[in-house]
Amino acid sequence: MTEGEVVALISGAFATVAAVIAAWQAVLARRENRVGAIEARLFGLERENRLMWLWCRQLVDHIYRGNPPPPPPAPTGLFDTDEKEGNR
Repeated sequence: MTEGEVVALISGAFATVAAVIAAWQAVLARRENRVGAIEARLFGLERENRLMWLWCRQLVDHIYRGNPPPPPPAPTGLFDTDEKEGNR
């Protein structure tokens, strides 16, 4: 084997390792972005759940006390759509 062939072989090995590392970093970055999006969606759904629970509790209290119509209004922000969070 000549010196040029050895240099080419070593360079090819380093290029292959660098390509594998770059591909792995891309996979990890994509996974991190997906996790971030899922966490944001989860936060929005938990917020909506708490607001829905609050409103249901107000409705039950309203009925239990025998109050006449109209029922209490929905909490502010319950039915707001937010396309960024993907809630609706």
